[in-house]
Amino acid sequence: MTNDQWQLIKDNFSDQREYIDGYYYRLRHLADQQYELALIHGGVCGENIYHPRLKLREDDGMLVPISLFDNYNHPVTNLEYQDAPEKLTDSMQNLIQQFLQAKELS
Repeated sequence: MTNDQWQLIKDNFSDQREYIDGYYYRLRHLADQQYELALIHGGVCGENIYHPRLKLREDDGMLVPISLFDNYNHPVTNLEYQDAPEKLTDSMQNLIQQFLQAKELS
């Protein structure tokens, strides 16, 4: 992931869920350089089903995953970076690519 790719995501996605090709995409600014990047499925009762939801921190232009939550798969995945750094880094890269491809930005 490059800084340009991250900037494209920040420029083209917002706090509002955006429906693209059967999924909802959302980039939410949380606080102090922290973000939530989520790919959301709509549940049968209107609930959000995350596949996944990542919390990220931007440090000097670099993204660092903080946590991952995925309640689409069973068992539910709820990980912190210190518990599985490689899995979170890989998930972050995959989710960023999905966001870029959703709007044909890559």
